[in-house]
Amino acid sequence: MTPSVFFLPDWPLALSPLLWIALAIVGAALAGELVRHHLGLPRITAYPVVGMLVAALAGDPLVAEHSEWLRWGLDVALGILLLELGSRVDLRWLQHNRWLLVTSLCESLAAFGAVFALSRYLGLAIGPAILLGAIGMSSSPAVIMRVVAESNAQGQVSTRLLVLTALNTIYAVVTVHLAMGALHQHYRGDWVMAITHPLYLLGGGLIVGKLLAEAISRLDRWLKLRDEYASIVLLGLVLMTIGLIEALRLPVTLCMLFAGLVLRNGTTRAWVFPRHFGSVGGVLVVMLFLVVGMQIKIEHLLTGGLLALALIAARSLAKLGGVLLLARPSGISWRQGLLLGLALSPAAGPVMVAAADLGQIYPELQGTLMPVAMSAAAIMELAGPVIVALCLKWSGERRE
Repeated sequence: MTPSVFFLPDWPLALSPLLWIALAIVGAALAGELVRHHLGLPRITAYPVVGMLVAALAGDPLVAEHSEWLRWGLDVALGILLLELGSRVDLRWLQHNRWLLVTSLCESLAAFGAVFALSRYLGLAIGPAILLGAIGMSSSPAVIMRVVAESNAQGQVSTRLLVLTALNTIYAVVTVHLAMGALHQHYRGDWVMAITHPLYLLGGGLIVGKLLAEAISRLDRWLKLRDEYASIVLLGLVLMTIGLIEALRLPVTLCMLFAGLVLRNGTTRAWVFPRHFGSVGGVLVVMLFLVVGMQIKIEHLLTGGLLALALIAARSLAKLGGVLLLARPSGISWRQGLLLGLALSPAAGPVMVAAADLGQIYPELQGTLMPVAMSAAAIMELAGPVIVALCLKWSGERRE
């Protein structure tokens, strides 16, 4: 018999994932404003913390049952940021100041060498050690771009910080995919796969990136895409490209960053996109940090914590040393070099995504690589924005 109050909801209430995500976005926005105005910290400092709290309240199913579309949202937000980052890098500057290019190679190789050597010394196998070294090369584009934009920073430190971040991300992605070939040979003994898979990822990524840049450039001649009202067209193009990238199983990071580089260097004018491609893009970027926070658990901070701290220290010192070594030849003071080297500290989310994909292909890596990588990422996701903000403040380039 149907009860007379059949129209009332069951108790306890079954809250939908949409409600939790909306709660997370509102909570993150409010927490971001609080830390900004009362503590003077970047807004993104609060976003991962709110993500951790929401995931703890909602339980594991929130992430586990919706991991596919959360990952899709993360890819879109990351794609927007990387396209923006690439479009800010003028390679002609590197032709005039080749010491800056040498600096990027030096700090990246130093970070790779330090993390690889320490990993091997602490007993990791050569495969995970190479991947950790590659992850260590790259600084986090999402954290650095967001903090630079929020601080409205302009000057030698902030501009070089964006250029070095773009370059070391490219080095890291290429290294991870080349390491993939070595792992194919090591675990499967398949030379054909070891050569063709990295070639497909790198070659395909560059071709799709070039096609996206060409599409944006042609549309710009017709629609003036730098206008804020055209941001929906840009966002649509990014969504279409990411859909194509996923269908072709190509790396999002390389495609979008390369597209931005081609755009910037195909014209003499600087590309000025609407910040984060308008309001929708801004919400996606907030969600990027929320989703990252949702995947951080206290056990990530503890599991492999000591090794992660040692790797973070070795990586940061190597990057700092690489930048300081060539600070004067590249045209900045020792103080600026010190702040630039420290600001490169945030760990790299995009490269970790690539490494996580590799971990799914070879579950053998999950036991050694992922705990340390996730622990390091969790620590730097929380500390990185504060370090970058302080470096920009002490450099005198903050314009808020």
